[in-house]
Amino acid sequence: MTIRAYLYDADGTDQAVDLSDGILATLSDRQLLWIDVVGNDQAEIERVGSTVHLHRESIKNLLNPIGRPRLDQFGEYFQVNVVAIEPAPKGDKPSFVQIPLDFFSGPNYVVTTHAQDLKFLHDFDDRVREDSGLGALDSASFLAALLDWHITSYFRVLEEFEEAVDTLDEEVLLHPNDREFLEDLVNLRQRVGQLRRLLAPHREVFANLARPDFHLLVGSDAGPQFRSLDDRFERAMDAVENARELVIGSFDLYMAGTARKTNEAVQILTIVTVSLGIIGAVAGVMGTNFTVGFFKAGATGFVLMLVGMLLLIGVVLLFARRRRWI
Repeated sequence: MTIRAYLYDADGTDQAVDLSDGILATLSDRQLLWIDVVGNDQAEIERVGSTVHLHRESIKNLLNPIGRPRLDQFGEYFQVNVVAIEPAPKGDKPSFVQIPLDFFSGPNYVVTTHAQDLKFLHDFDDRVREDSGLGALDSASFLAALLDWHITSYFRVLEEFEEAVDTLDEEVLLHPNDREFLEDLVNLRQRVGQLRRLLAPHREVFANLARPDFHLLVGSDAGPQFRSLDDRFERAMDAVENARELVIGSFDLYMAGTARKTNEAVQILTIVTVSLGIIGAVAGVMGTNFTVGFFKAGATGFVLMLVGMLLLIGVVLLFARRRRWI
């Protein structure tokens, strides 16, 4: 388990600090403490909870995740439960893994807890360097910034998904006879369905964060940031729906190629049937029992009959070619 504490100071230098029980009492209004907890060790979680005075219900939720996004208010701080996503190892299905992520926002501090490392938090940490000025933010505004990066991670997954769909469309156009595309389409459909089911429960959380009464309860001026987050989350939901439409479009493209292949096969079979019908008709006529001088032509007549069959078949093929059936 890893616990990292970082102090942002608008009047000094941002720096990593040691986590101590009295650290909150030393914070000024121009300082902000971010505590990032990776893992689920009970003793360490209780230690962090004691340091920032978390309610026992919050600690209980950390040790036994509720499994659904939600927003709770506990006196001086509020708790946000969301689900983060990380790319799965190559070859795994689906292409991402779900990781519960908890935020705690109180006076001059923000705590993030998650069982596994999250790339977007590392990216945020790498982007922000010393003397960032983040210490001037209140904790709710800092939380809004972290949640914005959280939503960005969803867009990155969607971008990878759209690239996979585009690649599949190209393969369908280049190799329309490959039946393995159907399995790939089913996998893509499952992935976008899982992503939609993962995002949908967050709608209530972001909507509640954007409500005016919530900002009165927490005493923050971060209302515009949370309303922007709500709008951005809705765009993420729209992007998921668009991804779903892309999969349906890929399936239509696959079915169009399959239908074209079937149509070509039917056309060829029709031409073959007509050609065989000509042979059967000519042979039937030549096999009648009427006494006609031509039937006594011997080998010459037989050759002429074969030539006539070939000429009739040639006429059929020429007609089919002109009509672009073949």
